[in-house]
Amino acid sequence: MPITPQELIANLGDLPPLPQVASQVLRVSADPDATAEDLRKVISMDQALTSQILKISNSAMFGMMREVTTLTQAIMALGFSTIKSVVIASSAKNLYHRGAVGLEERLIWEHALVSALASRAFARSLRFPRVEEAFIGGLLHDIGKSVMGVKFPERYGALLRTVYNEQGTSLDLELETFGFDHTMVGEALVSRWNLAPGLQAAVRWHHDPSEAPDGLRELPAIVALGNQLALEEKVGIGDPSHLQGATTQAMAILRLSEEALADFKEGIRDAIEQDKSMIAEF
Repeated sequence: MPITPQELIANLGDLPPLPQVASQVLRVSADPDATAEDLRKVISMDQALTSQILKISNSAMFGMMREVTTLTQAIMALGFSTIKSVVIASSAKNLYHRGAVGLEERLIWEHALVSALASRAFARSLRFPRVEEAFIGGLLHDIGKSVMGVKFPERYGALLRTVYNEQGTSLDLELETFGFDHTMVGEALVSRWNLAPGLQAAVRWHHDPSEAPDGLRELPAIVALGNQLALEEKVGIGDPSHLQGATTQAMAILRLSEEALADFKEGIRDAIEQDKSMIAEF
């Protein structure tokens, strides 16, 4: 009997749940009564994360007037939502980079970051109220690929190389090879992490946003647009034309015309170019 994505996640032994500090940051940032000091205490327990937040605070992306030198300054400057995104990004990088990091793994990570930046830019353009959630959705949309790469390094590595050589789509090949695909595995993981239902929907349904549950379709639609734009920018593995079906569904959900989407894309490409300093910090 084939293993289910949930069984795969449950038996991943060598892949930990969301790191403790990241889990605590999500809890504190969701508390309306939490203060910057509460957040500082949690983050300061992780020296590497503290360093990363300070680097990003001082990157060209945020254009601060003066250097940010303390964690409290960084939290006040960036805000709870952006700090949450940085923490998730740092945790995700560790998972994306588990095991041997070759060309395919680097491409998947770079694609995740550019998809995240594009998803956030689309969310801003569309006045979606949860902009940082769009960033996290873009960042985690392909996390299932990394899980499968760690669990099945030889078979999944060969599969990615086939996709890289444009001889198929990852979803079709995954279903044919394993009986499930990276969106199912990714959903099982972020569900285990207790992330928001909208994020779970974005990870599961970014290839078919119209299949997401009622009330949860906008975020998968935004991530679908970010996913395709990243491939159009030649960041990642795969042919962007294979994502046209998801983009068509996303346009319907978000009530976007072809002309409006083209206009948005021009501005979003500029936004990604400005935000690329963040990629250098990861």
